[in-house]
Amino acid sequence: MSITRRSFFQGISAAAASAGFASAWPRRAAGGGTADSPVRLARLDDRRQFDGVRGTVEAANPGLRLSLVKIDGPTELRADHGGMRVFWLYRGEGEVFVPKGYRTQEGDGAPLPDVYTPDKPDPAFADAIRLLSERQATVSKGAEVPVRAIVNRWQGEVFVGNFAGDLWTLEHAPRPWSKDPRAEAALEALFHQYRGVGFSTKQVDSFEPITSGDQLIAAGEKALRVRGRFECLSMEKIDRPTSHETAVRRPQYLLDTAGGCNPDFDPFRRLPLTWYPPYPGEPVDGPNWVNSHVVNIPKETSPTHFHPPKAVGGSIPQREMYLVLDPRAYKLNTWGRKASLIVYPDLRDLRRYEQHQLEPGMFVYIPPGTGHRGLDVLVNVLTIPGFKPHNEYYMDRDVRDLTDGKSPYNENLLDNKNYRRIEDFL
Repeated sequence: MSITRRSFFQGISAAAASAGFASAWPRRAAGGGTADSPVRLARLDDRRQFDGVRGTVEAANPGLRLSLVKIDGPTELRADHGGMRVFWLYRGEGEVFVPKGYRTQEGDGAPLPDVYTPDKPDPAFADAIRLLSERQATVSKGAEVPVRAIVNRWQGEVFVGNFAGDLWTLEHAPRPWSKDPRAEAALEALFHQYRGVGFSTKQVDSFEPITSGDQLIAAGEKALRVRGRFECLSMEKIDRPTSHETAVRRPQYLLDTAGGCNPDFDPFRRLPLTWYPPYPGEPVDGPNWVNSHVVNIPKETSPTHFHPPKAVGGSIPQREMYLVLDPRAYKLNTWGRKASLIVYPDLRDLRRYEQHQLEPGMFVYIPPGTGHRGLDVLVNVLTIPGFKPHNEYYMDRDVRDLTDGKSPYNENLLDNKNYRRIEDFL
């Protein structure tokens, strides 16, 4: 970043503070968060704070178990209750043993090591991708970005990577997605093909590096051999003995889909565990029970939003959590900014808000029906049951209009409002 641009952003920060957008940090309650706030915060080094947040999360989500794991030397990671257990590294580094024959949908970011070989694609799928590549000019404006991201994973005669996140974006675009009936049919078919394509297979047994932001999964009786020194937040769904996702997901090998909160400032948005659109006959949430997106959130492009307390489309409402990471792990410059989270605890009264300072190694639980906006922070955004389609509503215009501009809002995103009245969701 040039000195001019850095000065510009520092000026924005100073102006925001002088306008009252950075309120005093709220008084913390003993269990994390503030005494009267639905949001719960914990420093993961503070066991008492973490236990308080864990109790809140587990009470709201029966069948899930939240824990901390500290690794110091060779050991195995496994499920405590025979379920699907996800480990998210937030500090330190180490290695995980990845055996010969292991298959992964990584590699659409940085290339996988040479010991991986992309699988040959199914001929029908390959024909569909070639058709979409040739017919991109027929794709609607709303579908351009996800379609381009999908076809760009075609590398020579192979397809590499997981495009479930792009299908999530495509599903939100108005139909038809293409004025060419053949391209439209090919796009529809992708929703029934995405779980079985884009894999690469490892050719040798070896340990591979893991670091902050990486994700590991152990399910049922299967264990992962690891070594090194690192710390993880862990969540287990005790009634799920199998995993729909591969065991090792590393952001460095995943496509940077910078968008949403972070399209153009130190772009970083990787999706280790994203929403899987349900196949026919599956429940409304499909195989999803938790999602993970590692994203750098600058205030200029971060929307104030909420997830409704009654899920649109049915099943359970979306809960959101922040696992705050150190941006230095990914060489992201913070330009002297201070990470924080703005919270609107009562959607009926947007004059009331809190601002919480965030630091690496913190964990935040945000229940449904709570307005929030992350500022200048690198986080692993965890959601239960996941990033549900049509369950994110942007409220910056209401914050401005209903408070006469006295509460903080993002003036760049006023036109993103995608609902009529907040009261309709309460």
